[in-house]
Amino acid sequence: MIKTKTLFILGAGASAPFQYPTGDGLRDDILNKRHDKEIVNALNHYRDPDFEGELSLREIKKFKEKFTGAGVYSIDSFLEHRTEFMDIGKISIARMLISYEIDNNLRATKNNWYMYLFDRMKGSFGQLDQNNISFITFNYDRSLEYFLFEAVKDRFGRESTECAKMMKNLFPIVHLYGQLDPLPWQEKDGKKYSSTDNLLERLCAAPENIKLISDERDIGKSEEFQKAYKLIKWADRIFFLGFSFDETNLKRLNISLMKSKTITGTALNLEKTKYDWVKNHFDTVISTGINLYKIDALSLLQDCLTIE
Repeated sequence: MIKTKTLFILGAGASAPFQYPTGDGLRDDILNKRHDKEIVNALNHYRDPDFEGELSLREIKKFKEKFTGAGVYSIDSFLEHRTEFMDIGKISIARMLISYEIDNNLRATKNNWYMYLFDRMKGSFGQLDQNNISFITFNYDRSLEYFLFEAVKDRFGRESTECAKMMKNLFPIVHLYGQLDPLPWQEKDGKKYSSTDNLLERLCAAPENIKLISDERDIGKSEEFQKAYKLIKWADRIFFLGFSFDETNLKRLNISLMKSKTITGTALNLEKTKYDWVKNHFDTVISTGINLYKIDALSLLQDCLTIE
C-alpha cells in the first residue's frame, strides 16, 4: 500500500507512454493535421448553435499562420498572449487529443506507470482508501481517471456506481487547466473514452472545458488552483512526472508550499542548462531542494516509490 501522503504532479510527458503528444508534438498536430473543417464548424456552432451557413476557413488559416510564426513550442503559451484565438485554439486542442483516446494504449505493459502505481495499491476493495495518493495535472487528457476507474471496476468486479463513489473519495485529480470532457461516471452527460460519438458536441464544449489563464490575477480566482494548494500542503512527498518545469507553471504552483517535503522528479529530456536551473531554483525557494533523475516515470516510481 501507499500510506505516506503522496502527491503526483503531472506534465505532458506523463501521458506520453500512452501515445499522447507532448507540447511540440501537439503543436505539429494542430499545424499539420487536416481537421480544419471540423474545427471551424465547431467554432461556428459554438458561437451560434443554429448556424447553417457556409464554412469559412480564413480564421483557422490566420490562426495557424500566427501560431507558426510565434516562435513557441506550446499552444498554451501562444494562446495566453493571443487571446483573440482562444476559442479556435481550444477547439483545435480538443480535436487533436480526442484522436489519441485509444483504450488499448492504456493496456500495454511497456512504460505503463499507471499500471505499476495501481498494482502497488494492494488489498481488497474495502482497503483501497488506506492508500494516500492524489494528483495535480497540467494535462487535458482523461487517461488517468479512465484507467483507474476501469482498473478498480475490473479488478474487484464492482458496479460502476460503487466504483464512481470510490474514485471521487479516493483519488483526487485536479486538472489545473480543465479537461476534454467529464467521463460518464463523473457527470450524467459525460462522454465515453475512446469514442468520437457526439464529436461536434465535444468540440463545442472545449472553450468551456479547457481553462487557459491569460491574466495572472485569475490564479487567485481559480477553484482548481485552490484545490491544488490544499493538496500540496497535505502531501508529505511529491513526485513530478513528465514535467517540463516551465517557470510560469512553477510560479503558479507556489512551490514555496513544498518546503520540508520530499520532492522527486523525472528529468528525462531536460537539457543541462534547464536541469541546473531547476535544481538551483528549488534550492533557493525551498531549502530541501528537489531530487531529479534522468529516467522515465515508470523507472522513477520503481526506484523511489517506497511501499508501506
